[in-house]
Amino acid sequence: MPFETVLITGGAGNLARQLTGDWLQEGHRIVLVDLPPAPPQLPADVEYHVADITEPGRLHTIFEQTRPQLVIHFASLLSGRSEQDRLLAWQVNVDAAFALFEAAVATGVESVFFPSSVAAYGHPLPQPVELDHPQWPTGLYGVTKACVERLGVYYHHHCDLDFRCLRLPVVVSQFAPPGAASAYASRCFVEAATQDRFTFRVRPETQPALIYVKDVLRAIRQVIQAPAARLSRQVYNLQALSPTAGDLCRAIGQRLPSADLVFEPDAEVVQLIESWPVRFDDSLARTDWDWTPRFDLAAMADDFLGELTNDAEDGTRLRGVG
Repeated sequence: MPFETVLITGGAGNLARQLTGDWLQEGHRIVLVDLPPAPPQLPADVEYHVADITEPGRLHTIFEQTRPQLVIHFASLLSGRSEQDRLLAWQVNVDAAFALFEAAVATGVESVFFPSSVAAYGHPLPQPVELDHPQWPTGLYGVTKACVERLGVYYHHHCDLDFRCLRLPVVVSQFAPPGAASAYASRCFVEAATQDRFTFRVRPETQPALIYVKDVLRAIRQVIQAPAARLSRQVYNLQALSPTAGDLCRAIGQRLPSADLVFEPDAEVVQLIESWPVRFDDSLARTDWDWTPRFDLAAMADDFLGELTNDAEDGTRLRGVG
């Protein structure tokens, strides 16, 4: 599916800045939208629009100026901050999404991709979680994700907008925001590699579904580029791996034996993370657009820690990563 211009909200964020390079290499015009400041070392041929997406009419103006064919809507207030500021969470995660869909329809956007989350379900859950299992999220972040899923499907059916959505497990990435409750699954690698220590705020048994960022980026591109005729729905589950926090700790310890890894569970973090699914039924993603993950725990640990450490034979740590 060819797109001349791709606009990405939350353009300074974790997934956006990793996805940008792939799209640039294929010759797409990339427009990023986010709060100031622009991320450092932004490629010269990337447009960066400083914007508060909750400002009335701002997205419509940017869409009018840039005329994207594809919009990737990453902008979101994360789980912990959503609980701290419910009004802002609703404005950023729901009101701004509604404004985005309206602007997309008004300016002729062809397709909108939205990443939903494991948090869009509730608790307790069956294992695996079926694609159409009832969604009763326990946190406001999950509530907002479920709302935008429904909005997207509405605009698909009523306004002919090509809406596509993946419910992502916890993403393991170098750029995972430290303040997110789910960031332990990323920061344990980053801090072990850069500081030789990490404190887990979850239990060793904590076990939400995870996915390595390289699999996420590939899945996003796959579902966006899949022929519409192959898609049986607009929202898909995605499953990759489901290690416990103890499994992560052991995988890191085997590769970085000098790292000091300890568990000091935080009850609120544990309650939130353990309300999320352990395993998704992603059979339709595998059937409709050939999804299959490439990274199990061992492959993820090898690849991630390999990127976080020098190639020097003495294993010197990289400082200041993430």
